[in-house]
Amino acid sequence: MHRPRCSTAGRTRPTAGPVRSLDEPVRFGERAFTEGRDPRVGGLAPYREGLVLRDLVPRPAVFPDPASRGVRLRRTVLALPAPDAELVGRELAAHLRPYADAVDGHRAARRGA
Repeated sequence: MHRPRCSTAGRTRPTAGPVRSLDEPVRFGERAFTEGRDPRVGGLAPYREGLVLRDLVPRPAVFPDPASRGVRLRRTVLALPAPDAELVGRELAAHLRPYADAVDGHRAARRGA
């Protein structure tokens, strides 16, 4: 069975306020996320060119047991300790493009084009 790669495709800053139930789920492929905060997108990787998080394991402290990383990655919201957030930010930076330059590839994939 093919398992999808869990990757980080963008850099966002959440708006102020707590995590809440969303009016409409945010969908990525077959997954639907029902909780979150409204993001401010600061960069986006081209479709399927994001940072593959499993390649960072076991460096982030949020994954104390590499075998259980999948369970943690499937959470809607995964809080990262500051050092982990800095690591992901550094590694992600090379993948990012301005939002306007990368968003069309994501939209086309969503439409099945």
